[in-house]
Amino acid sequence: MRLFLIALLIATLPLFITAQGRTSERDDKTAQRRTLESDDKKVAEAIKIGKQAERLWKDDQYAEAEKLYYKSIEVFPVFAVIDEFARRKIKMGDIKGANKVWNDLATAFIKVGPEYYKASELRDNLSYVYYSMAGNNFESGYSNDAVTATVKYLELFKEMKPASGTHALLENACNVAFFNGDKQTLQQISAIVNTYDKSMTGDAKFGQFVSDVFLKILNEEYDAAEIKLNDVIKNKGGFTGSRDWAEFILPYVYFAKGDFVKAKESVAQAREGAPDIISKKIIDQVLSNFYGFLSLHDKEYQKAVDFFTTYLNKKGLFGAKLGEPAKFKYYTQRAESYEGLKDYAKARKDYEAALVYNADYEPAINGLARLEGRIITERKTDKAPPQITITEPAVTRGLIVKAVGNDVMIKGNAADPGGLKSVTINGEKVYSQEGGIFWGSIALKEGVNKVTVAATDFSGNTGEQVFDIERPASAVTLKAEPVKEGRNFALLIGCQNYDDNTIPSLDNPIADAIKLKLILKNNYNFSETNIITLFNPEQSDFKKQFLELNEEILPEDNLVIFYAGHGIWVEKEKKGYWMLTDAKLNDVNTWLPNKEVLNMIARLPARHTLLITDACFSGSVFKTRGLSTDIPLAVQQMNQKISRVAITSGNDTEVPDKSVFMKYLVKALSENKEKYLTAQKMFITQIIEAVMTETKTEPRYGTLELAGHVGGDFIFYKN
Repeated sequence: MRLFLIALLIATLPLFITAQGRTSERDDKTAQRRTLESDDKKVAEAIKIGKQAERLWKDDQYAEAEKLYYKSIEVFPVFAVIDEFARRKIKMGDIKGANKVWNDLATAFIKVGPEYYKASELRDNLSYVYYSMAGNNFESGYSNDAVTATVKYLELFKEMKPASGTHALLENACNVAFFNGDKQTLQQISAIVNTYDKSMTGDAKFGQFVSDVFLKILNEEYDAAEIKLNDVIKNKGGFTGSRDWAEFILPYVYFAKGDFVKAKESVAQAREGAPDIISKKIIDQVLSNFYGFLSLHDKEYQKAVDFFTTYLNKKGLFGAKLGEPAKFKYYTQRAESYEGLKDYAKARKDYEAALVYNADYEPAINGLARLEGRIITERKTDKAPPQITITEPAVTRGLIVKAVGNDVMIKGNAADPGGLKSVTINGEKVYSQEGGIFWGSIALKEGVNKVTVAATDFSGNTGEQVFDIERPASAVTLKAEPVKEGRNFALLIGCQNYDDNTIPSLDNPIADAIKLKLILKNNYNFSETNIITLFNPEQSDFKKQFLELNEEILPEDNLVIFYAGHGIWVEKEKKGYWMLTDAKLNDVNTWLPNKEVLNMIARLPARHTLLITDACFSGSVFKTRGLSTDIPLAVQQMNQKISRVAITSGNDTEVPDKSVFMKYLVKALSENKEKYLTAQKMFITQIIEAVMTETKTEPRYGTLELAGHVGGDFIFYKN
């Protein structure tokens, strides 16, 4: 039972210190000065090549710049040059590529070390590399890679005094290892820091203390951990922030012990004892996981859902989103809370989300198995129909809804523990999800139109809701019901460098994605914070990003998804796939099916979604419908409907790496003079004829029926 509680309850501390690397501006200049003052011609040549690469990078010639940066490493490793290259990759969203750069730089230092550096200089250069790598990975949420780099950094200072700033890495690395139940890494860190010079600053004491306390908790030595933490709270521990740190850790001990009375007291103590410079609002976000544990224990399931949602989306200082190394645990906790509410569809989604972050997490695996049993039981015994709530249009009892136009979109939720099987509106089946969400469009005649929404669950129970919508004979005095203005998001994905050498790398996906980013930011109302770049992602990175979007996007928001990379078509199965960077050419299980992409798009609550794909066989995302020449004129009416549309660079054929499609997409968006530009109009007037004239490929525009398209289109609003 205690092992289960530990797996269930132990989770992340707030990472108050964002470790961007010990290499301060002074350290960077020192490292650069050491190389610049050298008479070695190789060093001068490497710096010269790095400058050439920097100019190419600033001109958006990323593939050519990357070749020169790697040439610079081959000539001679210069930290200031190559670290900047890695940071540029981090900034653009290519975490995987950045880590390769840092690892290659470290390898190069080790290779030239004996000839060019004293032992202390080589250690300093390697410490710069590993600290920069660890800090940037922590900040970007790639905690496992960050921990690996941290351990390499710490090992450089065995039996010595580590450089200043080690405290931040120690705290973050120990937190991640603790939350993941990684005893081996904690033992490794403990063994290293126990060799450190005891006369140094408090970093060694902190490292010894935190690794020891975490190991005690994981080893179920709760009383010993409690005594040690309370001693530090009372007497301090000889390192900066020791009392605050101990107060935030102590509740985990009580939760692991199952002592919820003391847990509640210790959470209150942590809140009151938090540093005054941090607002209580931020502290409550940080402690929301504890509030969730307590609510779940008290069977206050809705409160628990709200607290775990807050924790999964918590923000740090200045609104920055904090990296969370134990999301799989909190998705599992929220899934249990949804189970308590008998919202089994959301519970399933959260268990599945947990397994995206940790495929072997037993509580999530067991939770899914238990959930399926509950759903089966529920469906066998369920006699109650789904409870229907209409969210659009605003239906008020006793009043008739007025509408303009020839049709109207109806959206709602039909909640049922056993899951929603189908929904009809006036007898016509509409798009619905098992979790209860549905939407659809119906035609209106002049006068009063009776609307009957019927929802059927998997037990065969059907519930109905009836209301009236009036379409006045003279609609000229009415205006379309305004839709709540939402934010615009963009997810730009570029797969350029593949792990499998039999899959050829591409030159342009990242550059094309960045061009699109600049246009959306500068010409249309997309804020930079809502434009997400995901470069060289593995399949798990892709799925995690969709989970992040699902937490962030609201029903009134809009989303553009752009994918450039390899695509493949299996004729025998009549299926298309995206190939992310961890795909293996000879293993179909490593490819991402188009259908799965559409399912992920369908789950996002965005009002309008536009998928743009520049890949071979990209036209396979469509189910049946393709290009229509009927361009809607009423932008307001179009905006009311939920749209899921796509523009692809080709049909079910190969497309060239140097994309003519991207050339005309960029041209269309850059040169547009219209305030409102629909995706369909852009495609018809600016893309299809131009691309087909210049190439043999046939770009397509169409609707994504499987993702819930109802009508309307994606509209670009010009600044």
